[in-house]
Amino acid sequence: MEACDYRSTGVPIGELFALTAAATWAVGSLIFAKIGERASPGAMNLGKCLAAAIVLTTLRALFSGSIGGVAWSNEAGLLLGVSGIVGLTIGDTAYFGAIVSLGVPRAILLLSSAPVFAAVGGRVFLNEQIGPRETFGILLTLGGIVLVVTGRKVAPKADETSQNKSTLQRGVAFGMVAAVCQAVGSLLARRGMKGGIDPLAASAIRLIAGVMGLVIVAAVIGQLRPWARDLKTHNNWLKVSGASLIGTVGGIWLSQLALAHCSSTGVATTLLAKSPIFALPLAHFLGHEKIRVRAAAGTLAAIAGATLLSVK
Repeated sequence: MEACDYRSTGVPIGELFALTAAATWAVGSLIFAKIGERASPGAMNLGKCLAAAIVLTTLRALFSGSIGGVAWSNEAGLLLGVSGIVGLTIGDTAYFGAIVSLGVPRAILLLSSAPVFAAVGGRVFLNEQIGPRETFGILLTLGGIVLVVTGRKVAPKADETSQNKSTLQRGVAFGMVAAVCQAVGSLLARRGMKGGIDPLAASAIRLIAGVMGLVIVAAVIGQLRPWARDLKTHNNWLKVSGASLIGTVGGIWLSQLALAHCSSTGVATTLLAKSPIFALPLAHFLGHEKIRVRAAAGTLAAIAGATLLSVK
């Protein structure tokens, strides 16, 4: 499966892939939030990664006739594997820790700083150039995300008033680790795909590595059986598998396509961080949350930032 030079058509296809992935993740997040009422975050994460890994590996085999590729290098495969462990195993685990300590809005806010790390990393390690226009677009997009996230009207947790300083510090640390891991995972994936691995295969490799990492972590902390029990209860494995087709299979495949074809890792990661922008109107439509003026202003700012990043 050879990559097509979409840039030659003049269409910002990489940026479109990124925005579609963000929208897909937003829909998937709402579904997983409902499932989360009866399943632990760790169980859902393991279930979604396992189901998505099976689907994407099967799709890769059907499309190409094999799981592997002649042009692959050991270095490229290793980079994708490490990317999966860093982004899906460590990053998602840290993100769940941030949610527990800080609540969802502040955890998402911290995770939204990933494009900053990705842009800096892309400049330092991949020699990617980011001009004044892209820089302003990234800042404007991040500013919009911040407004949306901090403008969400969410009921406080019952024990939030009793949160002590150490809990807040731990939550902030988890959130920053999650953001850094997301950025590092994106950089490693982009570098790995430059070694001849197509986006679909890259997605499968990352998920397989992520599943292996999650199984090892669960075994070490003694949660493998409890997670498996959670997935069996109320047929959660079936619900998680269905939700993973939207939020994980579609989202991760599209994100790899975005990383392969965007002008830079920083641009791709910024647009991929737009899930809160899409989640807010969806939550409003479903009656979960009401859109406030501040959040609406953030949405407009993020759209303007996306335009600067996408239109060349």
